[in-house]
Amino acid sequence: MWLLLRGKERLGRPAPFDVFVDWSQIGASVRRTSLLGGALADLAKEAVSTGEFEEPQAIAAVEGSGVVLGVTMAEEFDKPLAVVRPYRVGDKKIPGAINPSFASVEDKKVLVVDSVVMQGETIRAAVETIRAAKGEPVGAVALISKSAKDEIDGLPFKALVRMLSVSKG
Repeated sequence: MWLLLRGKERLGRPAPFDVFVDWSQIGASVRRTSLLGGALADLAKEAVSTGEFEEPQAIAAVEGSGVVLGVTMAEEFDKPLAVVRPYRVGDKKIPGAINPSFASVEDKKVLVVDSVVMQGETIRAAVETIRAAKGEPVGAVALISKSAKDEIDGLPFKALVRMLSVSKG
């Protein structure tokens, strides 16, 4: 399909590569989800203790599957849970809104949580949303990253699992 839609404009360049992450066996179990949320909180606490992240005053979960991890992280950190909803316009994520049914990020240092990060577009939009709401992002974490990035637009970033391509040489 990609080739049919973009074959001529990208002639000579390789098709984009992506991997679908099926974490339904995790998401189907509250216990497994909580355990992974706890492991993600442990990773973030380690980053706080080493000075890579500042101590957060709130946890902001990206709406969708990031929320299930954010609930456990907020509990582990004993911090309020905010939920951020970046908007999608076409293929792009743009700043969105903080869900008013959850905690505010105003005047708080905020740790951003998502489930899967590809290039960081959703995290970027979440960070812009938090800044627009007068919050200060201090780091971002994800269960799985499809990138080798240790920061996203200058914000320190950590992932429990990194999926990196390996080529035969």
